Amino acid sequence: MKRKYISILSLSLLAGWSNVHAQTTPSDSVKVLQTGSNKMVDLGMRSEKQWRTTAATYSITGDDLARTSAANLLNALQGRIPGLTVVTGSGEPGYDNPGLYIRGTSSWNLGANRLAIYLDGFPVDLGALSPLSAFEIESVTVLKDAAATAIYGLQGGTGVLSVRTKKGNQSERIQITANGRYSVGTPIQLPQVMNAYDYTRLYNQALANDGLPSKYPNPDLYKATNDPVHPNVNWYDEVLRKISVLQDYNLTFRGGSEKARYFVLMGYTDYAGIYKNADAIDVDYGTNAKYKRINLRANVDLQLSKNLSVGVNLSGITEDRITPNGFSASTVFNNLSRIPAAAFPVKNPDNTWGTNGVYGFNPVQLLQQSGSYNSHARNLQTALNITERLDQFVPGLSLTGLISFNNQYIGTYQKIFTVKSAELLKDVNDQAILDSKGNYTYKTFGAISQSISDGGNQHWQHNTVQVGLNYNRNFGAHTFSGAVQGRRENYTHEGQVYAVRTQGLFSYLTYDYNGKYIVDFSGSYSGAADFAPGSQYGFFPAVGAGWILSNEPFLQNQQVVNFLKLRASYGKTGSINEDNRFLFEKWAVGGNGWYTGADAGSNQAGRLEGANPNTAFTWEAKTAVNFGMEAQLLNKLSFTADVFHEKRTGILQAPATVPSFTGFRFQRLNTGVVENKGFEAALTWKDKVNAFEYYAGVNGAFARNKIISMAQDAQPAAYLYNQGYRINQMRGLQWAGFYQQSDFDANGVLKEGVVKTSYTVPKPGDLKYVDQDGNGVVNDYDIVPMKYAKLPEISLGLNLGFKYKGFDVDAFVQAVMNRTVSLLDDAYDYTHPFVNNNNITKFSNNAWTPETATTATSPRLSTLNNVNNNVNSDFWMRNGNFLKLRSVELGYTFPKKGFLKKMNTLRVFLIGNNLFTIDKLDDMEAERLSMGYPLMKSYSFGLNARF
Repeated sequence: MKRKYISILSLSLLAGWSNVHAQTTPSDSVKVLQTGSNKMVDLGMRSEKQWRTTAATYSITGDDLARTSAANLLNALQGRIPGLTVVTGSGEPGYDNPGLYIRGTSSWNLGANRLAIYLDGFPVDLGALSPLSAFEIESVTVLKDAAATAIYGLQGGTGVLSVRTKKGNQSERIQITANGRYSVGTPIQLPQVMNAYDYTRLYNQALANDGLPSKYPNPDLYKATNDPVHPNVNWYDEVLRKISVLQDYNLTFRGGSEKARYFVLMGYTDYAGIYKNADAIDVDYGTNAKYKRINLRANVDLQLSKNLSVGVNLSGITEDRITPNGFSASTVFNNLSRIPAAAFPVKNPDNTWGTNGVYGFNPVQLLQQSGSYNSHARNLQTALNITERLDQFVPGLSLTGLISFNNQYIGTYQKIFTVKSAELLKDVNDQAILDSKGNYTYKTFGAISQSISDGGNQHWQHNTVQVGLNYNRNFGAHTFSGAVQGRRENYTHEGQVYAVRTQGLFSYLTYDYNGKYIVDFSGSYSGAADFAPGSQYGFFPAVGAGWILSNEPFLQNQQVVNFLKLRASYGKTGSINEDNRFLFEKWAVGGNGWYTGADAGSNQAGRLEGANPNTAFTWEAKTAVNFGMEAQLLNKLSFTADVFHEKRTGILQAPATVPSFTGFRFQRLNTGVVENKGFEAALTWKDKVNAFEYYAGVNGAFARNKIISMAQDAQPAAYLYNQGYRINQMRGLQWAGFYQQSDFDANGVLKEGVVKTSYTVPKPGDLKYVDQDGNGVVNDYDIVPMKYAKLPEISLGLNLGFKYKGFDVDAFVQAVMNRTVSLLDDAYDYTHPFVNNNNITKFSNNAWTPETATTATSPRLSTLNNVNNNVNSDFWMRNGNFLKLRSVELGYTFPKKGFLKKMNTLRVFLIGNNLFTIDKLDDMEAERLSMGYPLMKSYSFGLNARF
């Protein structure tokens, strides 16, 4: 089928864009006195003076990010920006990208919640941003309302994260900075599994509950630690080290003249994980989780003539990741948590690796003898921007052009080893089976082999081209600034049939009168190739207004209010979901075919008709209103606050169910509607008393969504509909305690009047639920909305610090609230002992028995899959709120004496990260629930030197 794309000729003149700083005019110096700051705010594809912007934004610096020991830049953002939620990923080196959300979620489609990320004005993905060094970052800014994001059009609907790297500056001599850090980390929390004695004892109890005979006649035999027939192995101790090690070093050069300015960074990061003895076969290569990175950056700005300036940004990053061959961290830790201490020894008496037919993998063997998997990634970013001032034709007018190339490559390489393992055979009495010579007998698995494999490679390209006009001029008390820009983006990925292409025009015009009244108009006419011809473009306008009250006569000539601004914005943005493309077309898809002939017959290949197309397929649209305030009081207290309301329409969703016998199905439609509202605030106090400088800052955010329209089949009760509730809000049965022996008659049958369940026949110790519809039987129609979603609604941050005579201290605390986690979803193996041969953990330490009937905290033990106990209910839901001490830093800057006189700065520091957590999750880690590769608590020592 021939596909029509947006014509490349339609914007063939697009060449680029660069940040345009407002020209300094005589009145600017007056405004500095009145408004306090001419600091520029990064708005991604534009910039504006902080006092003059009407948008809801929040920025932090690279110095703020450097206060953590995170190898991943994005993890350093946790809790520091109100309105930005950072959801922690894995703790595994190199595979620790978090999830990012601005103002919560307003779509149930994951791809539609993917925020836009811009690096120095260019779009990049998460993987291009995470490996950056904090020491090359000038600022990180979150753009939240329509006044800030309307120019992004189809890519602005979920907010924008904009990152600016450092530039050169005009200085008499080169500024050299060296930074080094050595960190050791320990797991915050690991699953608390039972020893072999408790495992065998409780397994027998579970068998008895199931009416089955015991498997372990004498659990006391498993108390020893050196009996291969009755092993007692702590797999976590056998596999994991006590610490991980992170080393990070970088060197920067900064300087320049009026004609040329430069910033250069060279960085190296080495992060070794916590797998023990992982170099047994291949010492040079190893299988420990490892991550190595090299960062190179050169930003150069040239003033070639009075009117012509050129900027070049070059960045190269290489990343090497090593893991055990064929096994992800989730597989390693799944084996650690599932395999009981009594399963088999690490090694048998004949020195073969221990195993059995139930679990298959020996965790130690997996790490030491299975080979290694290496992933090598290269990321090259090149950008060129040119600005030509046209004051000789129109004062204040300039022409800008920009072009960027972002290339990413990933290649993989495998060393594959297999070795023999053996199961020590035992009889029904749990004793070793001996041969005629009195030796142990074994069942052997696997064979010795060794091979090397090229695992393949992937290649991405993301290119941007843009050109336009900028204008900035002052007419007495009237100041105008604006731009008209055209932009085209092209994203390709090997294996992807059709490139992702977007293009459009964006423009803005900002006017202020006498530094008091500000109006900002912005908008984008942008399109994407995802949609049908004739429906590919949309217009996304926004308007913002600001009033600087501190410049009014009634607030002048006083010392309390230094700056006070009220602002408001309203506008429309869009969101495209690259996980759902071309839904306006109908495709034929592969089918299973059919069989002809007698008996088994022969298979005839077939094709199935695709879903009926969504001829009105379009983007998700969002209209948003925002009210904000910014203030500075007493030259010490800074305050900003925003209140917002958003409505997202056109959310893709499946229509009501169509019976399969009709032979057709419908494509997803743009019919969903969600409302999202909330507020954000940040407060900072800075002061100095003689030589003692101190500061305290707090920020907080709240965002709550509500489903206005969501397609569902007809339901018998109102509470079964998602409409009116939150996206991903927890749903489940309402727990009513445990079934007790008194609920059953002498034959084990439920007594009359005791609620029944449609899932399985209950027994004493099973979970009992509330019958919501009163029909006497608990089933899926009794599932009700409850509590919150896993993504928190409330986030808080607290930053405290001081400086005194060379010493400096900084501490940061983060908290989240209105968060619910489901142990059934996130910690199933941890909370379901013996099912599917799972291990048993501390969670089941007080399982229901007749003796603990009134004090039990978990259901009766069972080796069988109990469907009744596996239905989601509030029994499995936990309060996911937590408070974490994210970082504490203690530093000392040496005075310039002796040989240090020639140095600008020499500072040493200690940093602690994730030092303690307050939560209600007992022995589970609050963010990861102790599943998978653990999050780390770390301690760092480092040095900063400036020459």
